[in-house]
Amino acid sequence: MAMMYVVAYDIAADSRRSRLATLLQAWGYRVQESVFQVRVDAEDLSTLRSKMLAIIDEHEDAVHIYRLCAKCEDHAKVYGIGMSLDDIGLYRGVW
Repeated sequence: MAMMYVVAYDIAADSRRSRLATLLQAWGYRVQESVFQVRVDAEDLSTLRSKMLAIIDEHEDAVHIYRLCAKCEDHAKVYGIGMSLDDIGLYRGVW
């Protein structure tokens, strides 16, 4: 079953930062400059994690992955201009 994850990163080098952003844009929605929402199942999360680890330098960079349980996701609020992923991966406004 697919779950929602928030991926946040702090990448030292511009080239690695750009490559990671491009990767994450293919998997989810950019919330802020270095924060993405992705909805993936366990197998896809493993694939995504492997691809991220191939890009980053673990001695200089940081990537945080936070899983949002269904209850937490239902209680998430976005104020102002915001988007989120729905269950089938299409974008919808959240208020």
